[in-house]
Formats: sequence, C-alpha cells, structure tokens
Amino acid sequence: MSVSKSQRPWRKPGGRYPRVFRALLFFAAGLVSLGILLIYPSWARMDGPRVYAIKDAQIVTGSGKTISKGTVVFRDGLIIEVGENAKIPADARVVDGSGLTVYPGLIDAFGAFGQPAPAAPPAGAGLGGNRQAAAARLLAQAPETADQVHGDPSASAADQFKPDMAGLEAARFDGITAELISPPQGIFAGQASLINLAPADVSKMVVRSPVALTVQFATSRGFGGVYPVSLMGSVAFIRQTFYDAIHYRDEVNRQEHAKRGIERAEYDKKLAALQPVIKGDVPVIFVANTDTDIHRALMIADEFKLKPIIQGAVDGYRVADILGSRKIPVILSVDFPKRQADLPDDVDEPLRVLRERADAPKCAARLSAAGVKLAFSSGKLKPDDFIANVRKAVESGLGKDAALRALTIDAAEILGAADQLGTIEKGKIANLTVVSGDLLAKDSKVRHLFIDGDEVELKKPETPARRPEGMGQRPGDDTDDADRRRL
Repeated sequence: MSVSKSQRPWRKPGGRYPRVFRALLFFAAGLVSLGILLIYPSWARMDGPRVYAIKDAQIVTGSGKTISKGTVVFRDGLIIEVGENAKIPADARVVDGSGLTVYPGLIDAFGAFGQPAPAAPPAGAGLGGNRQAAAARLLAQAPETADQVHGDPSASAADQFKPDMAGLEAARFDGITAELISPPQGIFAGQASLINLAPADVSKMVVRSPVALTVQFATSRGFGGVYPVSLMGSVAFIRQTFYDAIHYRDEVNRQEHAKRGIERAEYDKKLAALQPVIKGDVPVIFVANTDTDIHRALMIADEFKLKPIIQGAVDGYRVADILGSRKIPVILSVDFPKRQADLPDDVDEPLRVLRERADAPKCAARLSAAGVKLAFSSGKLKPDDFIANVRKAVESGLGKDAALRALTIDAAEILGAADQLGTIEKGKIANLTVVSGDLLAKDSKVRHLFIDGDEVELKKPETPARRPEGMGQRPGDDTDDADRRRL
C-alpha cells in the first residue's frame, strides 16, 4: 500500500522538508565527507593549492646574493619568484619568515640516511676495533661470492632503494633535503642516484639517475676468499674490467659496421653498463681515503680517460695541490676519526693516530685553499653529527661561504644537478631549509623544511640510521685505513 504525499508527516505542504530535518541531512553529509578525508587524506591535498610563499625572511640564494628581507614563492614544486618585492598569489599558503633565514636545501653528496640499517654483527663476533676482533668477525661471517666482491656496474641505487622512514626523518630534521645514494657492495658497486628525501614512493624521489658509477678498492675478506684478496689485486681487477669494456665496445662497433658475415657479440649487461663511463658521459666516483688510493684512482682515470670524482679523501690534504691543479672534485667525508670506544682509558694511542685525528677537520680548509671544488659526505655519521662536523671544519679554517656552497650549489654541480638544485632561483626545485639564526651556528635550528615544494613535518627520531657497512671500506674491516697507510 503506497503512502500519499499528504500522508508524509515529515514533509510540509508544497514539497519542502522541515528545517530540522534538512539540518540533519546536511550534518550527516558533512560527517560522511569528513570520514572520507580522514581515511584518504591525499584527496584533501589534491583539492588544496600547492602554492607557498615564505615572506619577510632573509634569503641566502646560494648564487652569491643574500636578500635581507624578501619573499620566495613556489608552486607545484618549483620556485616561481624570489625577491624583495615578490608578489604573493592569492591562493598561496603564507609562512611568516620574520627572524628566519631561508637556505637552499642541504645536500648530502654521498650518504645513506634513507637506506636500511646494516644487520647486527653475528653473536660472539667481537666488538672491538683491534685485529683479533676484526679477525673474529671475518670468521663468523658467511663466505662471500664473486658477485658480492666484484659488484655489478649495471646495478642502480634507485632500483635497490627501500626508504627507511627513521633514517629519512633524521636527515630531514637537520635540514638535509637530498642525498646521493649508491649500492654499497663490491668493487664496481653500481650506479649512484640523487634522491629527494620526501615521503613519497621511490619513483617520485629520484632527481637524477645515474649520476655516476661508484668504484671501490674493495677486496674479499681473505682466508680463502674469492679474487681479489689484496689491494693490488683490486686495482688489477678494475683495470682489466675497463679493458674488457673497451674490447666489448669494439666488438659491438665492428658488428654494427659489418652487419653480416661476422659472429654476433654476446650481450653482457655489466660491460654494456660501462659504455657511458668509458665514453666520458658518466663520471666515476672513486672511493679513496688515503693519498695512495687517490693516486691510484687518478692513475686509472688517466689510463682510461675517465671523469673522476674522489669520495672520502680523509687524507686528501696531502694531495690537495694535485687535486686543485687538475680540477678534480672531491666529496669529502666528515666522518672524522675518533678514539676507539672500547679502548681502555689507560692505553695511550700512537702519535700518528693522534695527529691524524687532529688533522682530519682541517682537510676541508686545505682542499678549499687549493681550489678544489668540495661537497660533503656523511660517512657513517648520524645526521646531527654530520652537520656538527661541518661546523668543526669551519672552526678549523674552512670559510663559511665555502662550507655553505659545499652543502648546496657545489654539491649540485659535482652531481650534475645544478640546473635543478643548489640555489634559490626561478625554475628550480623548491628544496628549502628554513632556520633560525645562522645555519652553521651551534644554536641554529631548522624551523621549516620544504622538499619538492611541499612542507615536510620535522620529527626527531630516537635512533637515527647509520650508513650500511661496505660503502667506502672493505666489509667488516675496521683496520682498513690504518693498514693502507702502510702500503
């Protein structure tokens, strides 16, 4: 039985619902909308403007100009205007920059804050840094394979990268917006990638890939390990691999010119990945800490006409004039040596060790004075220690402007990304670090951080991630640098 319109008590004559009933309908619709936004917050962001303006702030552009009181405006991830009289769009979210300083987003030019932490040492493997403890660790570890020792030049850091939120948050808390990551293992470790440390999927984090090929003077752990087990063997393996790449190139070229009548060259993905390197299109990052390793890296670069970048360079001050005269860029590690934690207080260290520890913070100043273009590498450091050690380099003689450039535009230039990062200019990616006070002062604090034009929440993690073992040293060998200085 149907109910006539006249029998519907909740509806007024003329087809209108009572005011109370209409209010309930609107309230219910609002609850549904709110629930959708809470469950799918990205829907809310899609409707909101991606336009920001930081106004009335001091702006250190990184290109040699400082604006004492200005505004930087960015839309959809890119800077659209910067200056004293920059116009603020009506739809912009405005950030009051009074008393704050805006810097280009900081770059860690060889780090791993966003990579998974290394596995803990095997039980009973020993924790000390002496030879006996190192030997115990080596014996406790599983045997290495040839692929692990030799590496894979076709391996891409961008493909292997698995963001670790604790590591990313630690880096961002200290103002770092981008970093170079590299596969950590093997002599030909693989292709390094530059990523933005934004909380997004990996495809959106990659700024540039490949940036360079990472090559390390790594060896197997010995005790019957696979070739090479010595530093000289590692050098020989690197040279032979580049000769194999040249031969592979010649075979492929011969086949392309002949077209028919010759045997087809067998495809080799590792040697194919080295072709842009021997052609000079992709530089090589040589991980080299000692002056002798730096000489070896330059020798290999000269032999095969490579474009070298030196990473590590703990002893780089000893060859600063050579690096400066040849315009070889350096990604300097600020992971300064420390006294071994397990060394008893009553044990004196050798004078050589004490001298090296004292000289380490001075290396940046000496390289800069020799005209070397610098960027900084975090090494195994936690992010707050990374910035603190950059300050130590400044206290040890490095100019503040040079230090800032090493964290921004010089790093971007070394990594081939100066058209996207490193300065606050129209058209560049809106990676911005906003601090109270001077960035390199001990009392400065990051107040806002923007990556790809979006403000990132700043969280101080309880246990920041450290760099995985194997990047720039022989896996498991704590005595590596000391041993090499004797070679």
